[in-house]
Amino acid sequence: MPHDSVPLSGPVDAAVPAVPARAPGLVETILCIAGYFALQFGFGGLFGGLSQWLSRTFPQHVPDQPDRLIVVVILALLSSAAVTITLMVRRWGARATDGGVLGLGFTPPDGRYVAIATGLGFAAPIVGGLLTQWLAHGHDVSQAVADIADKAHVGMRIALLPAAVLVGPLVEEVLFRGALLATLRARLGDSGAIAISAAVFGLVHLPDLDWLWYAVPDLALVGLFCAWLRVRSRSLWPAFVAHAVNNALATVGWFIR
Repeated sequence: MPHDSVPLSGPVDAAVPAVPARAPGLVETILCIAGYFALQFGFGGLFGGLSQWLSRTFPQHVPDQPDRLIVVVILALLSSAAVTITLMVRRWGARATDGGVLGLGFTPPDGRYVAIATGLGFAAPIVGGLLTQWLAHGHDVSQAVADIADKAHVGMRIALLPAAVLVGPLVEEVLFRGALLATLRARLGDSGAIAISAAVFGLVHLPDLDWLWYAVPDLALVGLFCAWLRVRSRSLWPAFVAHAVNNALATVGWFIR
């Protein structure tokens, strides 16, 4: 498929960052992805340490450990997502609002692709769940966030929903269907970039899946759907919608187990 990036023309407003002289490369993009997970680890340690100090200093006024851990997860995710997205948008400059090959894809979506994304978001956990069951041969599969939510008070589970359904998908779409897909498309074309970015998306979640390899194809399928939506719609938002719907369905299990 030929690339279809839109050239930027006309005067650039002073409030809009200029197009970088050099587009971010693959190594830089990989470092951005690694940096996001490193930030999660760092902020998790910071807020976790603060949580322990508060529990020792004010034992009567601090929630029990499962609920405190939810707060730590929320704060760590919000902080790492805010830093990552801000730095990514600044680095990509005007390419952040470019829907072409080298852009992040912050462009208005076509309504029909939002509808398609919603359908794919519902289909992904169903098809992916069947695939995982077939590969797992009856073994249980759970993510770390789900394990944490299961032990927390229902109010804390509700508080975690916006982070899991909106914030997480947004920053991951910027990283994987924005930056990574863009750099891969410039080198491999659309088909190869979609396949590789989907595989990488699944593999980076292995630690969160307790290294259960048979859960990776499920996430890779989500990555495949989202990457296809990004390429076809020339916008990041349909991919975000599909990802958010998929995550929303996954959180239903927090309340019915």
